[in-house]
Amino acid sequence: MSTTEIKNDTRRGRGLVVIAAIVTPVVLWTLVTYAFGFGITVPESFGSDARAELEPVAVGVTVVAAVLAGWASLALLERFVGKAGLTVWTVIALVVFLGTLPYMPGFTITERLLLGLIHLSLALILIVGMRRTSRFARSDG
Repeated sequence: MSTTEIKNDTRRGRGLVVIAAIVTPVVLWTLVTYAFGFGITVPESFGSDARAELEPVAVGVTVVAAVLAGWASLALLERFVGKAGLTVWTVIALVVFLGTLPYMPGFTITERLLLGLIHLSLALILIVGMRRTSRFARSDG
């Protein structure tokens, strides 16, 4: 495979990963909220006791921001750090995933499980997909 073919495959593969990583959590949230009738509430601000319904715009914007940040950071690390950038990115992505789970007090068990499932869907698709589409996953460096 030529360098141009690898770059095109990487771009195409990453584009599909980005689409899947954006669509899946949004579809899961939609199913949970509308099809199954679970209302997920979140604190209005960090440490707040006031709760607000988790809205579709907030879900969509957060998912898009997370996916694009993951994509951009991996591209930069691969470009400037090389093969080790993939490992560095994976560790950072796992730390961000674990750090953004709903640990704060005030979440019900159901909300924790549902938000955890939505988080897991995004993280699993993004981390596994980006690793598989890395140019370093196909070549010797």
